[in-house]
Amino acid sequence: MGQLERKTAIITGGGTGIGRAIAKRFHNEGATVLICGRRMNMLKETAESIDPNSPRILCVKTDVTDEKEIEHLYKSAMSKSGRIDILVNNAGVMRFGSLAETPLDDWDLMMKTNTWGPWRLMVNVLPYMKKAGGGSIINISSIAGIKSYPGAGIYCASKAAMQVISQVVAMENAGDNIRVNCILPAVVEDTELSNPIFGEENVPAFWDKLRPLHPLGRNGKPDDIAEAALFFATDQSSWITGTLLNVDGGRHMATNRPAD
Repeated sequence: MGQLERKTAIITGGGTGIGRAIAKRFHNEGATVLICGRRMNMLKETAESIDPNSPRILCVKTDVTDEKEIEHLYKSAMSKSGRIDILVNNAGVMRFGSLAETPLDDWDLMMKTNTWGPWRLMVNVLPYMKKAGGGSIINISSIAGIKSYPGAGIYCASKAAMQVISQVVAMENAGDNIRVNCILPAVVEDTELSNPIFGEENVPAFWDKLRPLHPLGRNGKPDDIAEAALFFATDQSSWITGTLLNVDGGRHMATNRPAD
């Protein structure tokens, strides 16, 4: 019997990378998973890669910056299984640029996707988690929310805001057995986060450059984050809420920077 039998999980940004790995891990543990994202073709690819015949997978096209699509998402979950037990806010975007030169549109994009969207999703699933007797909200943040990285100021701000909001939600809903925790990755390979910044063909070189900056000697993989998400989704973490967990190969301790 899997650790998530009879549980229903919503996973945003589920079409690629970390979201895909979490969807697969949760499904393998018995959960019904709603895989959400802006590109239906990628959601279907994720579903096929997990189990093309599974009745416990539902792909829901969702833009987390759109309130109506968020509403459609949680209503889809209730129609699918009648409950919502787990929410993974994984969808996110990153753009580079000094604060003085960052376009206003980039501020809007990162704050709306990385902070506003998770807030609206959390608020909307809370009544259903209360009805189910509790739940686990897992927000995929970043060590950029606790460290200042030149050239990524708005991204840092959006992730820091996400972390504080997560802890407020954790405090406000602990009495209803709803736990809220954040995972803070460093560089994770096999994701699309850096593609808009460097171009897909240049991202492997970026990963090579950052790899030695992690004390454990490697960048992360989506499965590293999926294992941490599973911990927060299960009763193994039943006495943990409001936590910011660094899953980063020790990068949060490092003071070195990439060579020019």
